[in-house]
Amino acid sequence: MQARGAGPVTAGLPCGHAGLLPGAMWQTLSLLLRKLGVEFAMRDKGDRWELTARWVAKGFRWVRRTPLHPQWFVSSDQDSRRRHLHRLSGTVLDIGCSDRALESQLPSGCCYLGLDHYVTARAFYDTRPDVFGDACKLPLRDDCMDGVMVFEVLEHVPDPQAALSEIARVMRPGGVLLLSVPFMYPIHNAPYDFHRFTRHALLHALQEHGFTVEVINPRLRSMEVGGLILSLALGDVGRRIICRYRWALPVLPLLGLLVCLVNVSAWMLARLLPGSDFMPGGYEVVAVRNP
Repeated sequence: MQARGAGPVTAGLPCGHAGLLPGAMWQTLSLLLRKLGVEFAMRDKGDRWELTARWVAKGFRWVRRTPLHPQWFVSSDQDSRRRHLHRLSGTVLDIGCSDRALESQLPSGCCYLGLDHYVTARAFYDTRPDVFGDACKLPLRDDCMDGVMVFEVLEHVPDPQAALSEIARVMRPGGVLLLSVPFMYPIHNAPYDFHRFTRHALLHALQEHGFTVEVINPRLRSMEVGGLILSLALGDVGRRIICRYRWALPVLPLLGLLVCLVNVSAWMLARLLPGSDFMPGGYEVVAVRNP
């Protein structure tokens, strides 16, 4: 990130600025945070300095599996996408493969092909798929895939109907499509977040493009979704404090406790109280390509 009116910041946090920590302390803090995988940069806005942080730090990934993290419900729900992987065989295309985490989860004998869009792969994940491509114009021949995985991708495609048409084109008859999409979830990976899909929209679109839907399940219970949204809102407050309102940093431990309380309370209420599927976190789908 480049400061306005200044050159790029290449040595971590800047040193010796009035009102900030002494230079030696900034250097020490920068080194420590880099060791933990946290990326920091500074932006100059006249007399004001703004601190921005990327909270996808490798050193803190373990927290995602605990109620202390605003996305605790998302992390626990991600395991659900693996429950249908046994349906796959032959050559399997992973659209939006990110870090290729599912490659090792496929049944033995599967041939994995990871595809991602160049812009998002480099901007958000810094990963290298087998193929760079656009889901709306897959660089593959007709009827070449036995299975396709499209997890948390369709909402980022400007034309999801075109993407489903392309998926149907490259799949062999009888091939299995595994798909998941969010529903009640904030904007993410902006500006590449375009859509949310209801159960009815998914059924209609898949049937229109030649698929038979065998499974379409809601993800997360209503109480869990409510807890997730509130936890994410608290997490956003914490991010804003780190980025712009550092005088409020002492509040962060309180926010962490609130996130934990909200997550645990929502988890318990979801199991004690009846609920319905009117407010799901998203959907998981298993569909088969028609002959």
